[in-house]
Amino acid sequence: MLLVTKRLSYFYILLGLITFLANGCKKAEENVTEIKIGVIAMLSGDSAQSGRNMVDAARLAVEEACGLQGIRLGRQRAVVSLIVEDDRSSPEGAMNAARKLIYQDDVVALIGPQFSRNAIPVARLAEDEGVLMICPMSTHPDTTAGKTLVFRIPYLDTFQGQVLARFARHELHCDTASVLYDIAGVYNCTLAEVFKNTFEETGGKVTAYESYTTDDNQDFSKQLACIAEAMPGVLLLPNYASDVLLQVQQARAAGITAILLGGDGWDTGRFTTEPAFDGSFSCRHWHPEIANTEAKHFIASFQHSYKRLPGDVAATTYDAVRLLLTAIEKGQSRDPEVIRDQLYDLESFSGVTGTIRYDGVGDPTKSAVIVQIKDGRESFVTLVEP
Repeated sequence: MLLVTKRLSYFYILLGLITFLANGCKKAEENVTEIKIGVIAMLSGDSAQSGRNMVDAARLAVEEACGLQGIRLGRQRAVVSLIVEDDRSSPEGAMNAARKLIYQDDVVALIGPQFSRNAIPVARLAEDEGVLMICPMSTHPDTTAGKTLVFRIPYLDTFQGQVLARFARHELHCDTASVLYDIAGVYNCTLAEVFKNTFEETGGKVTAYESYTTDDNQDFSKQLACIAEAMPGVLLLPNYASDVLLQVQQARAAGITAILLGGDGWDTGRFTTEPAFDGSFSCRHWHPEIANTEAKHFIASFQHSYKRLPGDVAATTYDAVRLLLTAIEKGQSRDPEVIRDQLYDLESFSGVTGTIRYDGVGDPTKSAVIVQIKDGRESFVTLVEP
């Protein structure tokens, strides 16, 4: 009888332990939540590689900041998930991606889109729906203008245009310039206009100011004939990579020997293999040759994970995701207004692309980098402070 009683006692103790562990596991599961971040990237078309760099950098940032354990939100453990959508390199595609992420996936925040033409309409939607958004590359003022929940990592087009114009005047010592730009693109038009105004304000002369439309972007012979006749010292091409590649090839074939200038829409890594770009300059957001401690770590991690060097959009996306996660963890909330306030309150964030600080607006004060394509490689030229 005593043996039976002891066995029953052990049985109830074991049963109690199992019940306790089960309840504990259940409680632990209940304390695990999910933070979903939407990434809108160009994963098809001519800029697909750029989109892949953006997605890879976002994944790397989450893995390094959170690992499998996530981040802490009070007593909860928050697992961070990235939901990636292709913007198909168009405003319509970007809007479709944003609607899915906001209405169906219920994301906490958006990272992207990259190009301003896609980011501007998505930013309006994000602001209207109360979703925080951080743009890794959009440089047009309209992306953040009048909004309280939309931020960016890079400088503005207005600053970029001034940098290129002053570089042409004071460093390249050019008195004349010409411009060929896509009149249908907000990025292209802004960069072209600011460059022209600044170049002329500093004593230079714009000898040809030619435009084209996106439905006629294969043959630039008419515009290039006018530019060739003007014989400029520099030729600004404030356009995206696929157009620029054709424009430079056709410009050289037309006998134009001007020094070529470009904005951050250029794909300098791709252009290094094209002899026609030799001696050209471009405005960038970052360069490995001036890497700080954070950047050196990022370069090594990116190379280890993806077997290639990161470019501009990878660096700015990495900063965007790390900045977002820092604000979420500091505010201990997924509420967009709390995240926004934390971004405003950050005295400075030491990122891969430099120190980032927001003073009550979504635009940081950032420096610009000038690089040169020479002898089949891209090299750092100068850092321009605002």
